[in-house]
Amino acid sequence: MQQKLGIRPATADDAGRIHEIHTQSVKTLCKGHYSSEQIAGWLKNRSPRGYLPGIERREMFVATDGDSILGFGQAVPGEIHAIYVAPEYAKQGVGILLLEQALTAARAGSQRDVYLESTLNAQGFYKKAGFVEVERSTVRRNDVLLPVIRMVSSA
Repeated sequence: MQQKLGIRPATADDAGRIHEIHTQSVKTLCKGHYSSEQIAGWLKNRSPRGYLPGIERREMFVATDGDSILGFGQAVPGEIHAIYVAPEYAKQGVGILLLEQALTAARAGSQRDVYLESTLNAQGFYKKAGFVEVERSTVRRNDVLLPVIRMVSSA
């Protein structure tokens, strides 16, 4: 990687790559923590057009190296909805760059705490960034239940 990392708002043209990164990240980085049935259910019926509402609301952003998209995030005031890195760029600073942007967006115009639902495999990443566990729960993705960890970072 050239280490010319940047962040920019996601555009509709990015939806295909965002979908690809999301799918690859879940299949690769989550496989040691979730069953193949859970992963299949999680990704069922996903398509690039599913990212367009978040892009249009300007909630989504991408990490770039030149013209390459390495990861994406989504945040709204008070909550981070997504941080995903292409598996080949994991542990190279892309995730923290996305998290910093997500925290900025989540804290914009708000003094509230910032919440997120961490996957089991990402808990350590968020903990290192100052998030603390609030509770463990499950979320439904299509026809499967996925264990998640609700975490918070104080403003």
